[in-house]
Amino acid sequence: MKRNSAFAALALGMLLLVIFAAFSVLPQRIAPYGVKEMFRAWQPISRAHLLGTNDMGYDIFTELVHAARNTLVIGLTSSVISLFLGTAIGLWAGYVSGVTGEVAGGIINVFLLVPMLPAAIVVAAYLGAGSGNTAAVIALLGWCPTARAVRARAAQLKQTAFVESLVILQIPKARIIFRHILPNLMETVLARYILSVSSCMMMESALSFIGLGDPSSVTWGGMVNFAYRNGGFARGALNWFLAPGLCITLCSLSFRLLNTFFEYRASLVRSGGAKSYME
Repeated sequence: MKRNSAFAALALGMLLLVIFAAFSVLPQRIAPYGVKEMFRAWQPISRAHLLGTNDMGYDIFTELVHAARNTLVIGLTSSVISLFLGTAIGLWAGYVSGVTGEVAGGIINVFLLVPMLPAAIVVAAYLGAGSGNTAAVIALLGWCPTARAVRARAAQLKQTAFVESLVILQIPKARIIFRHILPNLMETVLARYILSVSSCMMMESALSFIGLGDPSSVTWGGMVNFAYRNGGFARGALNWFLAPGLCITLCSLSFRLLNTFFEYRASLVRSGGAKSYME
């Protein structure tokens, strides 16, 4: 990838992300009404209601703004948990040899074979509705891609000359992993985290759309679900279900654009070789 393309992706991704971050941080300043303030139902798009009202008379644009926080919080929280799980398991599987390393690698391969959406539906239906349960389900099923990428990079770093030198010097294994291997993985981990946020948001939207999200909080996926159940599709209310779908798409795109830049940075690090952090 060319340098200019990577920085263009970074600029566009940051622009989109800033918009949605403003929705999340300052919803009362951006939204014209309260989230539970009611008006006449099924009002069309107008100056008073930028996206009209839904079947309950709630302002759709206000719901859209307030839903950004809930969707982003679940996506960011679940991706952080999956990042730690994936990094820990992938680092162990990639560096540690013997039965322990094989077991860790086998766990990664088993979870990679499990279809994530069907498994998430089953687990979410068992645990019940709630933002915490949704984030936990997504995190516990979404760490595998991170673990696979970290495992491959850790196995590559294990073969480098400076790591072999540390082993010959009888440096403790834990010190090698945390002081020398892990710092060289940060570009890979960061790139996987950015991409994981996008995947977790899409999974949350899918679970909310089929009714397994938190019904007490407004999310973009939940808005599409309510539009489907309450006649929005039948009435052709594009302003109700198309707007949150577009927000899901653009917010996911922003993280994928950021990931494009960090993948470019990671490729530069890989081409430049690993660095020793020995004092």
